[in-house]
Amino acid sequence: METQSTLHFIRKLHNKKSRFPSVGQLELTYRCNLNCIHCYCKGSEDAEKELTTSQFKRILDEIQAEGCFFLTLTGGEPLLRKDFLELYSYAKSKGFIISIFTNGQNFSEEIVDYLVKSPPLSIEMTLNGITRSTYEGITQVKGSFSKAMKAIELLVEKKLPLKLKANGLKQNRHEIARIKKWAEDILSYQSEEKYHFKFDPMVYPRLNGDKSPCQYRLSFQEHLEAIREDPDIWEECHTRLKGELSDLPRDRDFLYHCNSWLYKFFINPYGRLKFCQFTEKFSVNLREVSFKEGFYNVFPQVLNERFRTESKCRDCALRSLCYVCPARAFLETGDEENPVPFYCQLAKETAECKNMFSKAAINEAFPK
Repeated sequence: METQSTLHFIRKLHNKKSRFPSVGQLELTYRCNLNCIHCYCKGSEDAEKELTTSQFKRILDEIQAEGCFFLTLTGGEPLLRKDFLELYSYAKSKGFIISIFTNGQNFSEEIVDYLVKSPPLSIEMTLNGITRSTYEGITQVKGSFSKAMKAIELLVEKKLPLKLKANGLKQNRHEIARIKKWAEDILSYQSEEKYHFKFDPMVYPRLNGDKSPCQYRLSFQEHLEAIREDPDIWEECHTRLKGELSDLPRDRDFLYHCNSWLYKFFINPYGRLKFCQFTEKFSVNLREVSFKEGFYNVFPQVLNERFRTESKCRDCALRSLCYVCPARAFLETGDEENPVPFYCQLAKETAECKNMFSKAAINEAFPK
């Protein structure tokens, strides 16, 4: 029997045209109770400008009316919002399939008890170290490791759908495989899931232009060293390092080749609807413009963007392997068309090493 993608199934089920907002991410706040060295939204916090409870509810009404199924509540730290449970319960009542991204520092009994009664699809919690020194070296908050471990213990005890994830940083590369092994052991009660751990090797400049997180990036060789110890991470990174290029074939003169805007959207704490979390280009203010207008009429303008310079990226033979995109290039260099040396080197080394990630190579490196 032919298998079909979840997105295709949803479109058929929903009887919608091929393009509609099926997957959304709601950043409830940029505030956080940790001070992570690599955080991309640090420095953009402004509690006074955040949407109110009623404004978020109105936006939830709008995106539900347009057919959104999957919704992620994230931040910053979303549980810092005093109205988190109110917004979560309202979103559940609208029929959204919800995931929660959290650092685990704010799980009160009230929140956990409510989630037990009305569980999300998943709770994804960041665990960037399996030892106190590594974890708190990254969060820069004393006592945060103990809180994280207690939160994991509580969520496991309640058998909530928990996944753990880690960013690849110079500070924790020696613990990645250990974090994954520990996660697989402690979350083994979720037998229907193959993987309970996610690894993200990418680190970005901050939204406010601060490039300091980039100093913590793993080099390609450091990245390989970090993932060599586990076949699952090794295989997953084969896909990740190839980038997120679309299946939308486009002429080389077109600047954007990403197709996520066809079905994804991002809404920041201040009501900005964006087709990409890294740029405000072709975005709208949902305090003034409807979600429908932004998604269907503003987002598609990205299709008309072409290279205006003789950028090396336009004709680069490694473009299909490169993780850079105009939004990431702008965040890093201030120009959508500028090559980013880090990504250029990453693409080159990926091309040279791509055979290392083949199924045969994985089986040879990790014999059963």
